[in-house]
Amino acid sequence: MKVFVTGATGYVGGALVQALVRGGHEVTGLSRDGEKDGVVAKLGARPVRGALGELRALVRQMSEHDALVHAAMDYGLGPPADLEAIEAMLAAAGESGRTMQVVYTSGVWVLGETRTPAGEGSPLIRPAAAVAWRPPHERRVLESATDRLHTAVVRPGMVYGEKRGLVNMWFDSATKEGAARFVGTGAQRWALVHRSDLAELYRAIVEKGARGIFHGVDGASPAVSEAAAAASRAAGKGGAVKATPVEEARKTMGPMADAFAMDQVVISTRGVDVGWAPKHPPFVKDAENAYREWRG
Repeated sequence: MKVFVTGATGYVGGALVQALVRGGHEVTGLSRDGEKDGVVAKLGARPVRGALGELRALVRQMSEHDALVHAAMDYGLGPPADLEAIEAMLAAAGESGRTMQVVYTSGVWVLGETRTPAGEGSPLIRPAAAVAWRPPHERRVLESATDRLHTAVVRPGMVYGEKRGLVNMWFDSATKEGAARFVGTGAQRWALVHRSDLAELYRAIVEKGARGIFHGVDGASPAVSEAAAAASRAAGKGGAVKATPVEEARKTMGPMADAFAMDQVVISTRGVDVGWAPKHPPFVKDAENAYREWRG
């Protein structure tokens, strides 16, 4: 298959490119400059110069692919650039005149507080303020489906693995301060997933032309205090943790602080539909491996 990926040099998109290339697919990765061209090429893909917010210029080139995956997010450009990417991909699918797939990346924060297990069919009652704009973008993608246009939405959990990812703040603070620091009381639960497992979910969705919503989570949803303690132990700090009150975190993080403090139990009920299951154990058991990856 020929697959076009935005965010090809990013944390999630880069892993996806590698997974697709390993699967024998021909991948085109969006690149904004010469340096990124080299990164895309090193991953085994063909770089195409462009930028979020300006993807309309690439409609013709995107229309030559079998699948288009939007795995990028520029928080500086924000929701307008995200929507522009969606509209450009849908336009490319319409211009192609043949069967095509569009895959959009959202996130589990759109689910809001989910104290009981939330699957792909769960309602979006109160999304986190930081991502309140995402549900309409999900609907735009899903409601555009036709017989020839297959559309899917992936909602990753808190992604970890290698040098980036939100859990790395636990490793960083444990190393520098002697305790893994987290936001909130620590009683809230997080849905997590390893980066490489998430990439394999995208690949399975693309290869099967799957439709609808898919949760990219390992299904464990541990308490943040438990997960941070595991990170602390992996860093050699004996499980020491330190809580940052949400009110204090808001001063530097804004609405992201409330998202970090949100209690979520999220499961994947549709991964089985595409033959996907995480290979990594849940984070609490995988913390030592994650720490080694973070150390590089």
